[in-house]
Amino acid sequence: MPLDAQNLSRLQLSRRGASVDPREVMLYALAIGAGQTGEAADLPFVYESGLVVAPSFAVTLAFDDSWIDGAGIDLAQVLHGGLDVAFDAPLAPSGDVEIAPAIVGLDDKGPGKGAIILQETRIAQNGALRAVVTSSLFVRGGGGFGGSTGRPAQLFRTPDRPPDAMREIATAANQALLFRLLGDRNPLHVDPAAARAAGFDRPILHGACTFGVACLAVLREVCGLDPARLKRVAARFAGVVYPGETLLFSFWREGATLAFRAQTRERAAPALEGGLAEFSS
Repeated sequence: MPLDAQNLSRLQLSRRGASVDPREVMLYALAIGAGQTGEAADLPFVYESGLVVAPSFAVTLAFDDSWIDGAGIDLAQVLHGGLDVAFDAPLAPSGDVEIAPAIVGLDDKGPGKGAIILQETRIAQNGALRAVVTSSLFVRGGGGFGGSTGRPAQLFRTPDRPPDAMREIATAANQALLFRLLGDRNPLHVDPAAARAAGFDRPILHGACTFGVACLAVLREVCGLDPARLKRVAARFAGVVYPGETLLFSFWREGATLAFRAQTRERAAPALEGGLAEFSS
């Protein structure tokens, strides 16, 4: 069913306040794999003494799908297409935040095809902008509403040459069970029957969790695990990851940017494509 573009263009998403809680900050870091290998370098993300916030925690703060049903969209037809997060400054591990979401783009793929909704969420803390989270949502069968409007999603391509570095990062068998405690309780990530009904062999890892794993990998690769050096991370979701699989990352460094992609080692299946990170020295 085509999207109701007029309704979506007028839709006012609710601004809201929230609190950053150190316990949730540490849970998030654990859920994206910090501390998994026991490295002391990970302690700032998982220990209340000198606690720092993993940058991609902004995605969890921005998460809100409560408007989808009211917009006449069947949630079962919605797939997360990708994330693009720009950072003005690191979030503090405690304190109130202001969250301001908006629909900023609609992309019509044609009658009988899909549509993309671009949602932007601005996150401020202590009166200053900290992060802007842009999320692309692919709606199956949502095309044919009469043309694209607003801002298109940005797409990036990895360089056409061998990668400069490759890293393997294992996910945990219980990683989706941890990540869902942060707010996304879709049974697809925990219930085998729900996963099979959606066409998967077993529960799958949240795309936002895979993105968080990638963000942490970028911090290790080019930022010395310093969140203040990371300015932007973007990637498209190219396939599913099953908890317990190992992600094989390929990195291409070009000045102050890092291109990347990830695939599962066990199935050689794509997980993330068009990855881009921007960072400061």
